[in-house]
Amino acid sequence: MPSISITTTDQAVARQECARVYFPHRMVVLHDPEAFAMSLSAATLGAVSAGLLGYAGEVRLETGELETGYEINVPLDGHLRTWTGHADVCAGPGVAAVYRPDGRTRLHGWAGGGRLFGLKIERSALEETLEELTDRRIRSTVPFGASLDLRSGAGRQWWGLARALVDLAQDPDGPLGRPVVARPLARSVIAGFLHAADHPYRDLLARRPASPRPATIREAVELLETEPEHHWTVTDLARRVGLTTRGLQAGFARHVGVAPMAYLRQVRLTRAHLELQVADAARCSVADIAGSWGFTHLGRFAAAYRERYGHPPSRTLRESG
Repeated sequence: MPSISITTTDQAVARQECARVYFPHRMVVLHDPEAFAMSLSAATLGAVSAGLLGYAGEVRLETGELETGYEINVPLDGHLRTWTGHADVCAGPGVAAVYRPDGRTRLHGWAGGGRLFGLKIERSALEETLEELTDRRIRSTVPFGASLDLRSGAGRQWWGLARALVDLAQDPDGPLGRPVVARPLARSVIAGFLHAADHPYRDLLARRPASPRPATIREAVELLETEPEHHWTVTDLARRVGLTTRGLQAGFARHVGVAPMAYLRQVRLTRAHLELQVADAARCSVADIAGSWGFTHLGRFAAAYRERYGHPPSRTLRESG
């Protein structure tokens, strides 16, 4: 998990290090340049970067269009006057500013110095999560409201979850930094933000996905049966048939009875069985055939084969020809 912790009095270094975590920007120091100092402690969890950013005095930061990500800023000290690209927001400890990829931004604060918690979410990760949760294709920037109230309701609950990332930014080597904890935490923060923030898809989040037409699922099944050697993922298969991953999984559960990747394993097991029946035992092994169909763990392959065919794959190979 990449992390950074730095304190500097060099303005060029401050811009460079901050841009590594967030976005390239211009900075104007509005207090005595000799007293300038910036501190940054941040951690990156895949598609999510969380950091604590502080300045010793008043500064103004400006960016171009963010393009590649969404950002949420929560001032921890005092207030931050900011333009999110679509609206003016006076952010503070109880009000977060929300920035979209399709707008320039401006931040102006703090007369006496201050810190903010900044959360950057890669655009693709946020929009793919929204697709999964709503079963809708997201083809443009999500038009979030420019602010999020952290003092009540869903915003307060989300901030309670996101504060764990504040701790992580301060101590990336602690228990929260372990991948088994950090990855689901990052996804939960993205999903929780989608439920808390204001946007046109919010009402869809509580609805169950519509079940895809059987014809679409038949198309997916046919792809797995005709191209089982392909390195399929649920996302790849869903895109090929025009569904979201959530919609594909719901359709398989209803119309096939197993998950897409479980069905693919069944198809590959059948192909391995057919190959074992005609293979030359003197020239190839069970491991060779199992590996060619994506079964890298020979013990699991043998157990699945025995459960389905009633005997070990080695027997089929011995009796082949």
